[in-house]
Amino acid sequence: MVNLANRSRYFLDIDPELRNRVKAVAALQGKTMKEWLTEAIIEKLEDDIDAREGLAALGEKEGTVSLKMKRGEKE
Repeated sequence: MVNLANRSRYFLDIDPELRNRVKAVAALQGKTMKEWLTEAIIEKLEDDIDAREGLAALGEKEGTVSLKMKRGEKE
């Protein structure tokens, strides 16, 4: 049995057209809207984390080579 004490409910107002599209795509994948939306949220969170980590890595100078040309250097 699922422990409901550890869950939260979130109510979302969306346009009927968007709801129908989500429901249709979920059905084509053999999923409920809840399953599809949960997966979509997780994917978005993972993408955001990856993007932040990538930007942080770009900001690190250790082990990087500058592409900026110094005065007097030729291409």
